[in-house]
Amino acid sequence: MIGITVEKAHGEYDPGTSKFFGAPTMPEEWLADGTINDEDFFFCQLKISEFKSFDKDGLLPQKGFIYIFLSFNDGKFIPNIRYCNSEPDTLIDDFNAGFDFLGDTDTEYSIDFFETESSEDGTRLLSEDNGKTVLLQYDPLDDNMPSFLADTEKIAYITVDKEELKKLDFSKAEFYIK
Repeated sequence: MIGITVEKAHGEYDPGTSKFFGAPTMPEEWLADGTINDEDFFFCQLKISEFKSFDKDGLLPQKGFIYIFLSFNDGKFIPNIRYCNSEPDTLIDDFNAGFDFLGDTDTEYSIDFFETESSEDGTRLLSEDNGKTVLLQYDPLDDNMPSFLADTEKIAYITVDKEELKKLDFSKAEFYIK
């Protein structure tokens, strides 16, 4: 399992690294071709090479980025997860403009990864829950986490079938809070 710590991004930093919120660095054509739409807000980008050494089950490729966008419809979050196998080329400023009702989604939070043992709470990648692979477990009460979902005092999960994850097929990914 891969643990996550975050820190509010300060000063000069590489916008092409793993992060929660702020401005995504992604393929520009995703905006034009409808891959990402106006209802999506940027949740996080995960640079696989930053945590691949902790992927003991070999679920992900050696490089590339996983992007998690969420839309909020009828009181629930719908994930739009994308994979890019190359270095992204465009920083999209003000991507989350208009989503301030969800908390501070404009501030960027840098992500660091570490190997960890299984536990129910905390923010982490690639764990298991009820037979599904948890791509991302987001605990808003972890130290230094963004305020997103903090008022729920519950943990958010983004799950995907293990075989679909290996194929980088996120079409049936689910987002839930418990």
